[in-house]
Amino acid sequence: MGDAVLYHVTVAGTTTEVEIDDAGARIDGAPVAVEGPEMASPGRYSFFVDGSAHTVLAERSGSSHWDLQLCGRRYRAEVVDDRTKSLRDVSPAVSAVAGPPPIRAPMPGLVVRVEVEEGDLVEAGAGLLVVEAMKMENSLTAPVGGRIGPIHVDVGQTVEKGKMLMEILPLEEASEAKVDREPVTEEDTL
Repeated sequence: MGDAVLYHVTVAGTTTEVEIDDAGARIDGAPVAVEGPEMASPGRYSFFVDGSAHTVLAERSGSSHWDLQLCGRRYRAEVVDDRTKSLRDVSPAVSAVAGPPPIRAPMPGLVVRVEVEEGDLVEAGAGLLVVEAMKMENSLTAPVGGRIGPIHVDVGQTVEKGKMLMEILPLEEASEAKVDREPVTEEDTL
């Protein structure tokens, strides 16, 4: 297969190989019929997978991370090509991440519900909080499992895009972490 490109896509701790070439696409080696994507509007893509229509909202949030919304659910995905993955495998110290990324507001809105408390254990995909924007409720979920760290917002608070809402601590760090229960001011989180 000439000119094939191999991507490693990680969502909620699970990595899937996606290979694309002139003949089509394969997911973990299995052929998949894909048409598109077509950009319906900036950040909104429409495509067909095995004959089913899908629309995904996608916003890049770093060099290899994407915030996605599909079928009303939010996901954070890391997408790296095979070369980048190979480099990371050879030098894991360079790619080591300090921990899960903080949960940030994907758009300006109003916090209508906080579904967890500081110290709660959560699994990847667990609901964390709900932000209302443009009369739609957006449920934000845990990208990875861990322990809920500091929560920087309250129900009824208006937030700007990118504002840190809460933190998730890796389980190995969570037992050692000293959680400060003092309220966090807006200046502390910007």
